[in-house]
Amino acid sequence: MDKTLETRAAYWESRIKTYGFQRVTDLSLFEITVGRARIDSLGRALCRLGDAGIGFHLVFSRTSLRGLEVSLLVTAQWAKVIEERMQEFVEGADGVTRRTSPAEMVFFQGPHFGDRYGIVDTALRALAAKGIKMTATACSGSCIYIVLPEGQSEEAVVALSEVFDIPRASSHKRSVPAG
Repeated sequence: MDKTLETRAAYWESRIKTYGFQRVTDLSLFEITVGRARIDSLGRALCRLGDAGIGFHLVFSRTSLRGLEVSLLVTAQWAKVIEERMQEFVEGADGVTRRTSPAEMVFFQGPHFGDRYGIVDTALRALAAKGIKMTATACSGSCIYIVLPEGQSEEAVVALSEVFDIPRASSHKRSVPAG
């Protein structure tokens, strides 16, 4: 019989604390679906973009019956370059589809985000209640990323601020030693 002890804890607060909301605008969302036989070629194409100094704000994927659906969120200034580079990849490729759309992103994190459940659900419900459409949501252990259509991030931050605690500016002065 195993005699090891296990401790389980759950962190709960009536209003979830955050470190604030970050908005990123002027983005392009590239959505590429690749058949399983072309995944290695897509990987090489993405590495070439990185070698050219083109970074991504967010990359996420999921599998589907059609293959691997990859989403790349990039600064809009790189849209044309990425279009051209991805065109090289797409030419002659079987099972590749592509779509590009203007986008914005809101992301946030807070204390204990890895220790409690319900944070994403709270965010999605707040946005849905205000009729804010989301393009995608991605999570890491401590951060939530929400991709939105162009022009929606400011409204999303207002809606999220109604259900999450955000830091307030301190009202006391710091004294600086005379020197």
